[in-house]
Amino acid sequence: MTPSGHLMMSWLCGASTVSTKRERILITLAGLSPDADGIGLLADWITGTTRLYHQWHHVLGHNLLFALSIATCASLLAHTGKKCVWLMSFVAIHLHLLTDLTGSKGPDGYQWPIQYFYPFNHAGYTWQGQWALNAWQNHLIWLCLALICIGYIRRCNISFFELFGSKLDEAARRLCTRLLSR
Repeated sequence: MTPSGHLMMSWLCGASTVSTKRERILITLAGLSPDADGIGLLADWITGTTRLYHQWHHVLGHNLLFALSIATCASLLAHTGKKCVWLMSFVAIHLHLLTDLTGSKGPDGYQWPIQYFYPFNHAGYTWQGQWALNAWQNHLIWLCLALICIGYIRRCNISFFELFGSKLDEAARRLCTRLLSR
């Protein structure tokens, strides 16, 4: 799934369960955090000789130990609803892993295995039915997530743009409200 899809899906985990902006942001960041292991792409691009992205993406951040650690950190940073933040962070991370498992096949047909029990077990898990990252299924999921996010703007007057600052959030909510009122 695309980063924007992961963002909306993770934000919806928080928006549906917690009432404060801080806790929604913590849950969203937790849901996005597995892709921190993709930072190797930058090093590979700069050096032109390393293969860190290929070696570590879907390994370091896409496993149970990472999910437990990030969910615990998110709950420790939460001011209210610490148990709910832990649970929804854990859920958001696992939704990230599930969508990567189902829809992240590369254009060359390569399936990114997920080493869920890393570092205790290095077995990589894939799903034979995995569709390409740019497949219609991912586009449909993205569209559904976007429509649900728009629904939250209309019903609750909150949006995932709150992650990027209050001015952008306010502008997005005003635009959505104006377009939906027509």
